[in-house]
Amino acid sequence: MSGKKVLVVDDEPFFVEVLTTRLQAEGFQVSSAKNGEEAVAKAKSEKPLVIVMDVMMPMTSGFEAMQKIRQDPATKNIPAIIFSGKAGMKAFFEEMSGVEFMHKPFDFKILISRVQALAGAAQARADQPKCIVLAGVEDALVAKIRTFLIGLNLQVFTALNEANAVQLIRNVRPAFALCQFWEDAHIFNPVEIAQQIASHSSVSGTPFYIFCKEALSLEAMKHFKPEQIVGFKETSDLLRKVEALLRK
Repeated sequence: MSGKKVLVVDDEPFFVEVLTTRLQAEGFQVSSAKNGEEAVAKAKSEKPLVIVMDVMMPMTSGFEAMQKIRQDPATKNIPAIIFSGKAGMKAFFEEMSGVEFMHKPFDFKILISRVQALAGAAQARADQPKCIVLAGVEDALVAKIRTFLIGLNLQVFTALNEANAVQLIRNVRPAFALCQFWEDAHIFNPVEIAQQIASHSSVSGTPFYIFCKEALSLEAMKHFKPEQIVGFKETSDLLRKVEALLRK
């Protein structure tokens, strides 16, 4: 997230101009879009702290735009304030997390205060270290990965069995989960972890990766997509690839 940035989305230039002026007076950086398609693209490229968006717009509505924004892991957690002159529109957004609805006309002071509150909370979350769940049974290797991640200013929660891994992922909502892959599923089974996580809607979108020696990569591909598999020959190679995951 870049600075105190707010994305304002409306096809009425006058409204955008007025809101931009007021937000800038409060110290916000303001970016704007005139329709839902632009909003989706800018939300992904600029990652604002808050999105303020009208519902009724040409091409792509605010509702359609928010659906796309919530489906993208890169933007799904950006809080939004949605407004419309039709009070009935509120019902469309009740199942969307992190979305507030305001009925037009509204008091700009109230809107600005809500933007400030949401931006403050979002900035506080952004300032916290990323949280990672690391799971596996080869203690020495897991310990090396854990130490490496902590050195990158990450908060690491370690699990040494499947049940603990699932519980941690559900409780801490990590940026991603990294689990060891064993050829013998009786020793440790990341497939079971992935299946249980997929069945819980609150964490089903959690990025899930497994790491294994390159000799096990073909076996791992029977259960996971290639982009989920971190194969390695040496520990240094594994750490380099794990660091690359953080940039995704």
